[in-house]
Amino acid sequence: MKTEHSYQSYTDIELIKQVTQDHEPAFNELFARYRNRLHAYLVKVCKSPETAEEIVLDIFVKIWNGRINMGKVENMEAFLFTVARNKALDFLRQVKKSRQKQEALWERMQGNTAGSADQRLLLENLESGIRDAAAGLSPQRKMVFLLSRDHHLTYEQIAEKLQLSSNTVRNHLSAALQVIRAHISPGLDLIVLVILMGQ
Repeated sequence: MKTEHSYQSYTDIELIKQVTQDHEPAFNELFARYRNRLHAYLVKVCKSPETAEEIVLDIFVKIWNGRINMGKVENMEAFLFTVARNKALDFLRQVKKSRQKQEALWERMQGNTAGSADQRLLLENLESGIRDAAAGLSPQRKMVFLLSRDHHLTYEQIAEKLQLSSNTVRNHLSAALQVIRAHISPGLDLIVLVILMGQ
């Protein structure tokens, strides 16, 4: 019987073959092999370790759930980073702004300037402010907000879960956004929207 340790000497292709045959230790080895690298890449894009971690976990959950089809993958590294890149782009597309502002936001998030430490501190303070503001929302509005932001559910999924109409969910999220943005300094709308809608 193979142990989890024994899979460390396997190539990616060999691991994939084992994963398609429901071998969890092989899957765990793939996860251990690529988790930190994917996380580091996504942090650079998303500027949020929490969001990066959620995306990494989501990628591997989908791999396990769709493991029967993983045998088609010939280059695991290229596959994983392509999926990660696409999810990072999806993260940015959730900012409901013009293409120009999306590109400006991308450049701001990608920036490796001397002020990056200050930017991280700013984002941490914004995150704290958002959490404080969200705590003051009505119970239902807060639930809708958290299901959207923390659990990545769509309007339709939230509506079904809470037995509400999609329009009601949309209105709750819009109202929550207005309340939270009222607690944030002017001029930071793009960053706020990424933190609110991109996670």
